[in-house]
This record gives sequence, structure tokens and C-alpha cells, in this order.
Amino acid sequence: MCQFKKIFLQEVDDTIVSSEPFPGEMLTPCRNRVALPDNIYQILTDYYNNAYELQFVTIADSILNSSGNSIVVPNMVEQFGRVRIAAEIFGSAMSSRYLKNAFVLAKFIQNDGTTDLFPGQVQYYFEHTIRILGESKTHQLAFIRWYRKVTDWRIRFYTRIDENEESSNIELWQNDFCDLSRDCLIPIHYIYSRFVSCKFETGKKKIVAYKAVIPINRQFHL
Repeated sequence: MCQFKKIFLQEVDDTIVSSEPFPGEMLTPCRNRVALPDNIYQILTDYYNNAYELQFVTIADSILNSSGNSIVVPNMVEQFGRVRIAAEIFGSAMSSRYLKNAFVLAKFIQNDGTTDLFPGQVQYYFEHTIRILGESKTHQLAFIRWYRKVTDWRIRFYTRIDENEESSNIELWQNDFCDLSRDCLIPIHYIYSRFVSCKFETGKKKIVAYKAVIPINRQFHL
């Protein structure tokens, strides 16, 4: 907190990164030394390149380019099906018993500078350790598949009253996921809250099914 205050007051010229341990606990089921699939491994490398002002490469890229300035990202993680934050248990698709607790919301900054909440389903959580400038750092991350937005805002805020978007906190989203991208990996403590997911149908002649996102008031974003 002291370091954050110094950065906020511009007393130091440091970059805020997300290697701080989150105020919770990783829970079973657990899989040790899991090799990430190539596409997730590349996303993890992209995550480090975004989080630090350094150059990170995959093992394959390090063989092709033997530059001494690059940091090789290991492809072994400790995988977890659940995490605990305060008294709340967050599940994932990895732990089917807690699948209903795998639906989460997270805030993202848009191109116009505004922030918006996006709903997603956690696939699993993992710890990844990497040596940065001679120091070992462990990151606690969540691999999340985000749901697609609906193209029409009138459908997204279908449950609004008198055209007021803020009159209802229930939103409609597509049932399918966005393509895999760098945003699919976030620090666990960036999770904003959980939400309840249910099927919602609109239309009379042509019935279309959407995913209704109903936020839970308890918020944990740090």
C-alpha cells in the first residue's frame, strides 16, 4: 500500500505490475506441473510483455532468436479448480461441482477511456513462477473465456424500464465465447464479482436465446 501511494503521488518512477499475491487461497482440485497448450502459452507470454517493460519469449522463440536480452517464459504451471477470496469460493470449469460459481465479471478499459464490465466463465486458475531480473516471482492468474456482446444495446438492456439503462442491472449477452486473446488471462485479484447465469429468450415469431447476466452484489476487485 505504501508503494502504491508513492506511485500514485508520482514520487517514484515504477511500473505497477500484478505479481502481488492475492488476498485469498488456491483450493483443490490441483494439478502439479501442467504444460499449457501452445495457444495459452503464447497468451501467457503476451501477458508478461504487457505487464512488464521487458522482452519475454516462448521456449521455441528463444531457440530461433538467441538474444541475451529476452526472458524465456517457462511452460509449466500449478493448476487449480477453485480459489477462495474472503468467504467467497470461486469455481471453474475444471471443477464441475463448483461450475455455478465459475461465472465472473471483470472490468476492462475501452478504447474511449471508459470502463465496462464483461462476463465470462473461468476455465481454471493457475500459479506461474518466472525469474525476472534474477528474482523469482509467482503470479496467480485466471484463464477466462469471455462472452460475446450483443450487437444491439436495446437487447443488451432488454429488462430496462422506461428506456433507462440504469433501471435494471440484468444484461443479455450472447451464449458463445469470444476468440482467445491476451485478455483471457487476468490476475485473480482483478475479478470484480460473480454473477448468476440463466437462459433468456426474446422474440415472438423468431425466438432467440441469450445469456442473462445477473450480478451478485458482493464485489472483490482490488
